[in-house]
Amino acid sequence: MDSVDVVKSAFGGAHMWYQGTTADVTEEQANAVPPGVSHPIGALIAHVLHCEDVMINQVILGKPSIWERDGWKDRAGGEMMLDPDTATSRAYKVNLPQMTAYGQAVLAHTESFLAGLSAGDLDRELDLVPLGFESNMTMGAFLTQMLLGNTYAHTGEISCLKGSLGSKGYPF
Repeated sequence: MDSVDVVKSAFGGAHMWYQGTTADVTEEQANAVPPGVSHPIGALIAHVLHCEDVMINQVILGKPSIWERDGWKDRAGGEMMLDPDTATSRAYKVNLPQMTAYGQAVLAHTESFLAGLSAGDLDRELDLVPLGFESNMTMGAFLTQMLLGNTYAHTGEISCLKGSLGSKGYPF
């Protein structure tokens, strides 16, 4: 297995965990505001998908996001949840069927993007400082640390929130 295969496998795992964890979420659960300062499931779902869309399309490829390009903002509603504060996240209401369809488009696009990667691509330095990051990173580090870390971390939060609502968290 080479470095590109490892990245593809890692994304396959992250997507499997995310999709399995969110597959049975109801719109009521997605929009339930948890006690304390936790972010609702729907806001976390939007955040995971928006980050994957923007990180691959805008940051890596220099293209518009699927959200903007394909009109998902109008269909699914709302602003992108890239870096929401607590108040914004807790006020967010997700249109779950539309967000799920958008998610399918994002994950399919990611698979297509990964299919075209080469080992040399993973070594390409991304210019991240103008975007607010402290330093630049290679594409490989960006994909594995920033994007995969985000997906896995928030999938865990979604699982926990499902459990607090009386549902099974992870799909196993």
